[in-house]
Amino acid sequence: MARKKLKKDPSQQNGGGNTNMTTAATINNRGDDAILEKATKRAAAEKKRVDDDSCNSIMSCSSILSHEVIILLSNDVLGSISSFLASKDLFNLSLTCKKMTGAIEEVALQMISAAQVRYGGEEEDISELKKMHLLLRSPIEFTDLLGENLGYLRGDKACVYSSNPNRLHTPYYIDAKCMQLGGSWNGWDGTSCTAICSDYVMTSGRHYAKFKVTSERFGEDTFRYLYCRLGIMRPIGSFLRIAAWPQWCPIHDQLISGLFLDGSFAEHYKTDAWGEGDVHCCLYYDFEGTCEWSNWDSEEEGIHKDLRWDGMLGSSLLHDTREYGLLLDLDAGTLSMYEDDRCLGVMMRGLTGEYCWVANILAQAHGTPDEQNVRIKRAPVP
Repeated sequence: MARKKLKKDPSQQNGGGNTNMTTAATINNRGDDAILEKATKRAAAEKKRVDDDSCNSIMSCSSILSHEVIILLSNDVLGSISSFLASKDLFNLSLTCKKMTGAIEEVALQMISAAQVRYGGEEEDISELKKMHLLLRSPIEFTDLLGENLGYLRGDKACVYSSNPNRLHTPYYIDAKCMQLGGSWNGWDGTSCTAICSDYVMTSGRHYAKFKVTSERFGEDTFRYLYCRLGIMRPIGSFLRIAAWPQWCPIHDQLISGLFLDGSFAEHYKTDAWGEGDVHCCLYYDFEGTCEWSNWDSEEEGIHKDLRWDGMLGSSLLHDTREYGLLLDLDAGTLSMYEDDRCLGVMMRGLTGEYCWVANILAQAHGTPDEQNVRIKRAPVP
């Protein structure tokens, strides 16, 4: 039996109406009346279920309706449906025909734009659907590790650990070090390494991430310091990947503060996407609770400033595990600090342009990966 031409529901053309039920009800195909009636009843029953079953409802209806019916859905309707579907289901849907492939790619692009982020990786020929999966459905990852002593905790790119091999700072070690240096040792014998979420670039809007810092508490006889600077920096991952960095800090590194460039680092690498602001790196320093920031001006020795800010609590190093939240509001140009889901205050104002999340880890002595690590995770905006 020849399939009759499908007609598009006028209410859909105006962007309204229940998607699957309306589409099913407007198909003029008498031979398929039984199927349409079944689809309508099925959709009505599924609609009454709790929100947790919404995804199953949509998948049940779409499994009954033909691909030709699904193709008639507008991108806005597809976008609404896509929010309930797993990435693999969207991928399978995109394989049904060329038209659907293009529609799903367009929907993925719209979802990325609505999230006000962009993909900052260098992978070639990556589809919009895969970018959407990486940016919106997958955990945020530290994609660039700068420094010899950083690694992923059991392969999890959302969690980095310090593998600093230095000896424990026992009282005997400290005395020996002071004698070796003639009493001038400042107590620092660690490494500074940095993990950057280079692929996840925030372009506008409001974004919130949580950082969980785990470090073994130091006692009277042993010291395993793990300090952190947590915050945002400009997306310069492509530049940083050109070399191996034994140590690197986005505030104090010679790349930023050295005087070997003809002009400042910012002048060489700034793009229009940075906007007019000069805060190119802004970090919460948990050793003191201060805010550190830099304009990456190597002509002025990499200006960096430690700021005390309203709501500052000071050091949190006495806790084995501490969790911080950072709210980047690019509409207001602010970076706010949270601890245990409680807003402490605004650390920095005047932010413009693009940023990515960053963690600078200062480890002073060796601890196991489970004892010295930093984890990032996306979280709803408070």
